Amino acid sequence: MSKVSRNILSLVFSRVLAAALVFVGYASMFRYLGTYASGQYQFILSYVLLFSVVVDFGIQQLVIKKVSENKEEGKKYLGHFFAVEFILAFAIWVVLAIIAVWAGFDPLVRNGIFVAGFGMFLNALTIPHKSILSAHEDMHHIAIINFFDSVINVAVIFSAIFLGKSVVFLALVQVFNGIMHILAYEYLIKRYVPKPELFDFLKGLDFSLIKSMVKAALPFGMLVGFSIVYNKIDIIILTHFRGYAETGLYTAAYKFVDLLAFVPAVVSSSLYPFISSRLMSQNKGAISASLEKYTRMMLALAIPLIAGGVILAKKLIVVVGGADFFGGYVALEILVFASGILFIYAAVNSVMVNQLTKIAVKITFSNIVLNIIGNAIFIPIYGLKAAAIMTVVSELIQASLYFYFVKSRIVNFKFFRYIWQPLFAALLMALALWPVREMSLAISLPVGLIVYFVVLSASGFVKKEDFLFISNLRSS
Repeated sequence: MSKVSRNILSLVFSRVLAAALVFVGYASMFRYLGTYASGQYQFILSYVLLFSVVVDFGIQQLVIKKVSENKEEGKKYLGHFFAVEFILAFAIWVVLAIIAVWAGFDPLVRNGIFVAGFGMFLNALTIPHKSILSAHEDMHHIAIINFFDSVINVAVIFSAIFLGKSVVFLALVQVFNGIMHILAYEYLIKRYVPKPELFDFLKGLDFSLIKSMVKAALPFGMLVGFSIVYNKIDIIILTHFRGYAETGLYTAAYKFVDLLAFVPAVVSSSLYPFISSRLMSQNKGAISASLEKYTRMMLALAIPLIAGGVILAKKLIVVVGGADFFGGYVALEILVFASGILFIYAAVNSVMVNQLTKIAVKITFSNIVLNIIGNAIFIPIYGLKAAAIMTVVSELIQASLYFYFVKSRIVNFKFFRYIWQPLFAALLMALALWPVREMSLAISLPVGLIVYFVVLSASGFVKKEDFLFISNLRSS
């Protein structure tokens, strides 16, 4: 279990540094582009991301699962996965480019899609490498690469500002990240597969193995694909009905969700191989203990995040995008609930995806249908507020059903007993924040954090073993 914790610490530390860099970069970018061009850029990224849902077709999760169970099969799965990725990703890039031309997007958006799509192709080539590293629980090196992704992202943003470039230049970040990934993962993979010989697999594919991989990975692929669709379809619909300017306001608010999402993502991905191995050995006691530990910690983070986000939304949105983006605070007040829910069910998500994939697919597909219908009906009337509300509704449904199925079909664990102390501490934090909400964030944020953690500690929520756990993480 200590390896899981070290992985989480390593990933969180790198992502916190990366988030700080990206925050500065995006704050500068939003001010440089304004609401309209910011909406164009986020539309480009969302459009390409929607097509990328079928790039690995869920094979990544399957390979992590298979290789974590039997490390000797690493080369076989790496090579065949790479061959599938190469062919599929290239085809998807061509298709998304053709559709962008056929749809008649304006030249800037169309050219940005061409560039970002090529970056998607390059990044797809290293998904197999990342799968092998994840199966070996080598999250430390993945964390380093993720950090350099952010460095490249910020470097491109400031280059665009300095040189006066458009969204097409900004889309190059996908290409530069893809090149860096290829160089880094090609080097790292040799720790686990000394002679990968990847292009040889393009010449001699084992189609029976590929067929079985695709068939077994289908539920994972549908789950990942559906998740991306219901997280990004609101931007496509919002742009269609309300235009790029309002999309820019919404995506500035949504950037908080994106920046904070790394924490639940790190917990979920780090627990996945651990959960997989423990399920094989039927060690449900270890799984239950892990779920309780990490859900308890995520609750302690999620509840003040929601309370503070609602109260300080007007200040936070101006910090992100400047005065031109003030109108996006309405969406931010709502979206912080989605962030909090993501935190709360992060650990449960690992178990659900691992063991009840088909049920997770059905839940997520139902969410897509609800999300698309809700957005299509309400966005024309209420705009970005409707998009934000539908995001929260989707996350709430997902979390509720995931908790229900994990507790009823896999392993029971305690949850509600841990919620009351963070709620009480967050209430007192909110009372302390309210009088200083119009002051600088340099004053209000420390006030809120100090009150919350002092009350939480005094309530007995923070235990001796928590300090030992953190101490062990730091010394690991």
